[in-house]
Amino acid sequence: MKLQNFLPTGHFWDNALSILNARKRLGYFPNPRNPRSFNEHILAQKWAFKGDLSLASRVTDKAEVKNWLTEIGMEHLIVPTLGVFENTWEIDAFHFAGELIAKSTHGSGKAVIRTAQNGRAFSMEDMEVFRTWFTEDYYKRSREPNYKGLRKRIIVEPVLRDETGGLPKDYKFFCADGEPFVIQVDHGRHTRHTRQLYDANWQLLPYSTIYERDPAPMPRPALLDEALATARQLSKGFGLVRVDFYFIPSGLKLGEMTFFPENGAGRFSPAEGDLQMGQQFVKASQTGDMHIGSFEQRA
Repeated sequence: MKLQNFLPTGHFWDNALSILNARKRLGYFPNPRNPRSFNEHILAQKWAFKGDLSLASRVTDKAEVKNWLTEIGMEHLIVPTLGVFENTWEIDAFHFAGELIAKSTHGSGKAVIRTAQNGRAFSMEDMEVFRTWFTEDYYKRSREPNYKGLRKRIIVEPVLRDETGGLPKDYKFFCADGEPFVIQVDHGRHTRHTRQLYDANWQLLPYSTIYERDPAPMPRPALLDEALATARQLSKGFGLVRVDFYFIPSGLKLGEMTFFPENGAGRFSPAEGDLQMGQQFVKASQTGDMHIGSFEQRA
């Protein structure tokens, strides 16, 4: 059990523990009060969140975000839902069909992919995993305030496929005040995991985070312009958010919205990338602020 699960919560403790975690992982003491690196800017969002935190919590919930998309007229982005469950008994009693993926609505980074047979999809071992998900408080573990108080549920969705029949890549759009400035693409998640970061003009950047950088540029995706426009719309009003999409033959689908990528402790390779992405964030923030100001003047 993680020590932070037993330590006090609240603004001071949440920020202190986040800074100590980043210091351990990054090798330098971050200063969220005067941020320069990208990780520092992420931690600064914990110190003083820019945007509607209650809305951030709502769109963090993997079930509630779909209701929000419907309300704002973006239903086409929704991945279909097979079921949302409050406990393992409900899952066990449900009749499933086809390929499906289970995720907690209140957590991050965990999923179980299975194929249903005779209406059943999940083993007893899977049920044990789900029981741990139902007991997890991701807010206490990560100290990310948007996870605080989320209902503990499991959502099951059909597995999406790309044009090759494989699992689709997810394209992650880092946005500052409604302006996308970096796009993350992961390759070989289940084999040799590599990562690429592009700017909004689809120029490959000279650094990566967490995983080794793939030096071979990808062709510009056909859905890129639509994804950039959609990311602008979804991220408007938030100082920093990452909007994740799946690109599939039928179009864009929203994966999730992440407000504290890598919890402000993502290692860069080379290390200078942390500062470079921080500079890109500041530049995009200024552009986003100008767009918001122009819109308000027109209104």
